[in-house]
Amino acid sequence: MKTKTSPFGSAQWIWPEDHRWDLHNSYALFRRVFTLGRSPQRAPLHITADQSYQLYINGAFVCRGPARGFQSHWPYDEVDVARWLVPGRNVIAVRAHNPGLSNFQYRSESYAGLLVWAQWGRLRLATDTMWRCVPQPGIRRDTVQNSHQLFSQEHYDARAGLADWTHLDCDDRDWLTPVLWPQGRLPWTSLEARDIPMMFEVAERPGRIIGINTGDCAPGWREARNLYTLRQSEDHTHQPDGLHAAEFSSPAAGENRFRSHLIDVGRPVVGSFSLAVGNARGGETIDIVYVEGVECDTLKPMLRYPDGSRVTFSTRLVCKAGRTEHRFYHPFGFRYAVMTVRDHRAELHLSLCLHRTGYPVERAGGFTSSEKLLEQIWETCAWSQQNCMLDAYVDTPWREQAQWWGDARVQAWNTFHLSGDARLFARGIRQIGAQTTTDGVTYGHAPTMAHNCVLPDFTLIWIITLWDYYWQTGDLALFRSQRATIENAFAYFEQHTGRHGLVEYDDRYWLFLDWTTLFKEGAPSVYNLWLLIAIEKTAALYRLTRDFKAAARCLRWAARLRTALTKLVDRRGLMRDGIDWQGRIVKGTSPHAQALALIAGLAPKSDKVMERFLTDYLRDQSGHQSHPSAYWITYVYTLLAERGHGSAVLAHIRPRWAPMIAYGSTFETFGAEHAAFMSSRSHAWSAHPLFHLMQIIGGVRQTAPAWKHVSFAPIFDGEHGGAIFPTPQGLIRSAWHRINSAIEIELDLPKGVTAEVRLPGLKPARVTGSKRWTLPG
Repeated sequence: MKTKTSPFGSAQWIWPEDHRWDLHNSYALFRRVFTLGRSPQRAPLHITADQSYQLYINGAFVCRGPARGFQSHWPYDEVDVARWLVPGRNVIAVRAHNPGLSNFQYRSESYAGLLVWAQWGRLRLATDTMWRCVPQPGIRRDTVQNSHQLFSQEHYDARAGLADWTHLDCDDRDWLTPVLWPQGRLPWTSLEARDIPMMFEVAERPGRIIGINTGDCAPGWREARNLYTLRQSEDHTHQPDGLHAAEFSSPAAGENRFRSHLIDVGRPVVGSFSLAVGNARGGETIDIVYVEGVECDTLKPMLRYPDGSRVTFSTRLVCKAGRTEHRFYHPFGFRYAVMTVRDHRAELHLSLCLHRTGYPVERAGGFTSSEKLLEQIWETCAWSQQNCMLDAYVDTPWREQAQWWGDARVQAWNTFHLSGDARLFARGIRQIGAQTTTDGVTYGHAPTMAHNCVLPDFTLIWIITLWDYYWQTGDLALFRSQRATIENAFAYFEQHTGRHGLVEYDDRYWLFLDWTTLFKEGAPSVYNLWLLIAIEKTAALYRLTRDFKAAARCLRWAARLRTALTKLVDRRGLMRDGIDWQGRIVKGTSPHAQALALIAGLAPKSDKVMERFLTDYLRDQSGHQSHPSAYWITYVYTLLAERGHGSAVLAHIRPRWAPMIAYGSTFETFGAEHAAFMSSRSHAWSAHPLFHLMQIIGGVRQTAPAWKHVSFAPIFDGEHGGAIFPTPQGLIRSAWHRINSAIEIELDLPKGVTAEVRLPGLKPARVTGSKRWTLPG
């Protein structure tokens, strides 16, 4: 029986042979030929698959999907395919994948399926027994995963494969009739619209070949399940070269030998390659290993298996005789690719195309400065943020592609300043709220099988992001939908509150707090300050939704927690880091504790002391045990910039982000340019200078929900500067220039926005519309 709300009409889930059998690393091909009297102007097609699909029409790639989700309300896509249709005979072709196991973005229910529906005039297309399907031949199924967190390596032998299967003239008479599974049955009991745009798809030139090498293939290379460790075991140094990678020839290497081509795409990207190979005799093998970095002196790709995630990003194509074409399925985050051509006895002609993909960020925000370094930092941050937006905010497109929620909060702030788009954020909030432990704690990312990644502090950040979403949009509906999950989470924290009134560490879960040495045993103050902020933000949301009883309950709890936390402020006025298991107040006073105490307004009489502690920290980090990471420092920056220390923040940003410019994206940790690549060089949790630079130089900060009120107080660092801020009300533009002995200042506000202006030498004023000022320079 189909679900009442299904947009899929009479369609049924289909799969070759059995929806639940032999699914490990399985690929399936589907085709449906149909005839159109004329091409429709609009042709909506509904499609989804578990776990994923790639759609082709008449041989042309159309899109990939669906977005990650849960089978109980599995996501589907609606795509207008009119541009690919022609009068007469057409063919829809789908390549679908199911990993047969769970990972950091997918929870397997051990069922696979494809579901398609379209109605264009009298023509109805529904997945049914009219479709043809086949398990994709030529796929090796027993390959290793690309990492702990992702899908398996793709090894494809074109000699056994099906050529031109996406085209109309493919003969599919020997293909199978699909097995059917009705809509509405477990595991796909309901379907939900994607609610975010489709991923963009761009075909690009793949960069340059910067190094070449030849050598002997390692023993067992033909049977290798792990191409990454195979290549790591061989000589992978390279001699400098400078060819374009789009079209090149690979001279014969000989039997059981390889020729290696090291490709630099030019900057980190997210995507996959397609290959066209000519002049093959059959059996020549092309392995591609994807990495983030190379050693500059030896042009040696940094292969570091096994690292903590066991990263093995690799693909393989075995050529058939003549011409072979293949497009690899899964997108990777990488900058360099090692293409190793094996066992070729004659020169091969290769065409390589990079298919880049990601969330379609419509860049509306901008930043300008007379200091080129700051503009380069901003652009590097913006590119990093783009690469970490797929069908969800991901920590990094390298390694895991997981929707870590502490990261996502920072990324949302970046996005609000870059495009103003809150849709990916809203979808993530719902997904994090959909996967919890039995005692109410959300997982650190979702959907996921990572039971070792339950982070109670990220649960608190998740609760706070419901406030962030309201603050950006003015919309309370998302908060209303998550109330039950919030209340279950709060019950957990109440249960784990000790006699001292503070929440204590629960060793069943991972208390993250930050990538640094922080006090985490007993009752950490950083943990409890996050709790205080979460409770008080929730109380505010309850008041806004007129549940005054729930708001009062939260405020009573917050008052008790404030009393307990205030006892940790020492005689100097600094926040101690917590209480140990013996009930003793620990000696540490981390920057994290001071920052959150100030954000929470915990001890107003100590504000100046804590503020001075943080400004001193930015000037000199020596003598401190706990150093905020490239992720967590954003909270210090935000706090100090709001309190008038924007120049100190800029001085701290410059030397730490400048080394990231040449690479092209922001790093997971400070100093990663010197690290052995155990951390990521494509991490958007450290892309926050994007909005700090805009707020400090551009001078605009949001002070009311939906940006209806802002403050304006730019720092005149340099000869000129400014920013464009996308808001729900429209674009806010600010600019200033030093001209002779004066500073000319411009502020343009959209209708409905009021700014509180604070400029040196002038009285504070509230303004609307477009304003100009001239100050002494």
